[in-house]
Amino acid sequence: MSTAHDAIRSQAEARLAKNTQVKTAIIERLGLRVEPSAVSDNQPLFGRGLEMDSLDTLEIVVLINNAYSVLISDDDVAAFGSVNALIDFVEAREERP
Repeated sequence: MSTAHDAIRSQAEARLAKNTQVKTAIIERLGLRVEPSAVSDNQPLFGRGLEMDSLDTLEIVVLINNAYSVLISDDDVAAFGSVNALIDFVEAREERP
C-alpha cells in the first residue's frame, strides 16, 4: 500500500509544481503584478480572475505551445477556465514518452 501512496503523492507534487510553473509563466509573460501563490488554481483567468483579455489569450496559447508542444485552438475555450483547466487540457494532450 505504501507504494501506491507514494505514487499518488508523487503525482500530486508533480501537478502542484506544474501549476506553479504555469502560473509563474503567465504572470511573467503578461507582466502582472501578483505573486503566483496569490492565484488560486481554480481562479478564473478571465473576468474577475486574472482579468485576461483576448490579446492575453494569444500570449497564453504561444506560451503553452512553446512550453509543452500543445496547441490550443479557437474551439478550446474551456481550457482557459482556470489554471487547473489549462493544466488538465495540457496533460490530456501532452506527448507521452
